[in-house]
Amino acid sequence: MRFPRLIIIFVFLFATAIFFIGRLFFLQVIQGDYYQALARGQHSFLQETSGKRGQILFRQGELLATNKTQDILYLPSQKIFGNAVLLQSLKDILGNHLKELEKGRSMTIVLDPEEITKIKDLNLSFLVPQKRTVRYYPQGQMASHLVGFLNAMQKGQYGIEEEYQEELQGERGVISWEGSPYGYLVSKFQDNSVLEIGNDILLTLDYGTQFMAEQLLEEAERDLGISSGTIIVTDPKTGGVLAMANYPNFDPNNYHQEELESFQNSAVQKLFEPGSVFKAFTMAAGLNEGKVTPQTTFEDKGYIDLGGSLIRNYDRRTWGEQTMTEVLKKSINTGAVFVGQELGRELFLKYSKRFGFTQLTGIDLVGEAYSKNENLVDGCERDLAAASFGQGIAVTPIQLVSAFGAIANNGKLMRPFVVSNIQGEEATSSKLSKQVITSNSASQLTIMLTQVVEEGFGRKAGVPGYLLAGKTGTAQVINEEGIYDPDKTIQSFIGFGPVLDPQFLILIKLDAPQAKSSSESAAPIFKKMAQYIINRYQIPPTVENL
Repeated sequence: MRFPRLIIIFVFLFATAIFFIGRLFFLQVIQGDYYQALARGQHSFLQETSGKRGQILFRQGELLATNKTQDILYLPSQKIFGNAVLLQSLKDILGNHLKELEKGRSMTIVLDPEEITKIKDLNLSFLVPQKRTVRYYPQGQMASHLVGFLNAMQKGQYGIEEEYQEELQGERGVISWEGSPYGYLVSKFQDNSVLEIGNDILLTLDYGTQFMAEQLLEEAERDLGISSGTIIVTDPKTGGVLAMANYPNFDPNNYHQEELESFQNSAVQKLFEPGSVFKAFTMAAGLNEGKVTPQTTFEDKGYIDLGGSLIRNYDRRTWGEQTMTEVLKKSINTGAVFVGQELGRELFLKYSKRFGFTQLTGIDLVGEAYSKNENLVDGCERDLAAASFGQGIAVTPIQLVSAFGAIANNGKLMRPFVVSNIQGEEATSSKLSKQVITSNSASQLTIMLTQVVEEGFGRKAGVPGYLLAGKTGTAQVINEEGIYDPDKTIQSFIGFGPVLDPQFLILIKLDAPQAKSSSESAAPIFKKMAQYIINRYQIPPTVENL
């Protein structure tokens, strides 16, 4: 009886051994990879990364956006919070920037070289400085609306950073971080693979011209009390943007401290009624259709009655018999209405569309706005009359610049652009959108606009020794009640030169300046901007060429 009992015990032990051996084989061999990955997942994690992001540069190579390396330290609250001695040591090294840690929350802090040395001297395995690459804007607030910024998710937001996100970003990849059993970072696995870097982008922007434009806007705020403003400078022959400045601006290095509306690029995203600068386009249509010539006359009575409130001239002036050249020189509202009536609704709307005021310009910047100005299609006669001198029609500054560039460029409308090449290859070439008006009509209008600067309301925009063409504009602003505010105006001046061979086109737009009209505010700023460009590009005087 003893022998069978031993057999039973032996069989039981043998079966138990087989079970455990089988179980171990199943766990370690068949499902070994699974449990190895599960174990690693408890003390390591993967982080998405990318190759170095491409830089953004001014036309002559000055950096607008680049990358820099920071030394950072992760402070795990579970190892520090409650340890008064360690917390005080960290305060002595890092200063009083540990508020989140004192609340029991883990935090990450940027270190300087001296702090790194002191942290290492603590010789604590869970306090290991790491390195990270961040986007850096060395020019601070300069051209901030144009460049945009990189958000916390490493995605471009606004401006060039968003428009050219795919071109700028490097190849995507992952890195694996080691963690301790307590869950804080210790080190990262070394990855010998090299991720492809992003493309560098070269802008059409000129550093000096951009700097001057922003300086002039700051002066306008100080001297004229503007609430906001925009200056755009382009090469009218190509459409390339030499400067695009907005006031107020922001620091993309600290974008998280700004309100959302601070990021709007007013140059391409803000609609406004342009006022009298629009008379140039009404006159262009009249000349091109043969409805008027520079010598055509009309009789100004100081007002026009088309129902509703009377349409009057600036300062309620009456001019009597005037030529079309005088209409532009003296910025006569009733004269613009006269040309608009000669054109009629169909032709007026046709040229508004041809000049690009009912569509996007196509500039290579994200979020461009526009208005179809459908109110003019079925509007009353008075609405159309007001539009002839720039009231009741909505445009953006870049639309205005693009359209005025066609006058300077022999009637050819060019698409504006801000990127000249990507990683050394041409990105955007001069692109002819269409011939808006004939070369002859453009020449006639240019001569008329030259008279505005030489003898008209734009005299303060003139630069001695140079023939410049331009137009003033003082527009009323609609308030929250939907009516024009009697105390606020948008004052602007747009012009180009030298007229025989235009090298630059400048728009000055000032919101709510403490000045009576644009001839006192925007025109003098145009002169300063033009004089700077003439000096910078060493453009020779042109008067003797006449």
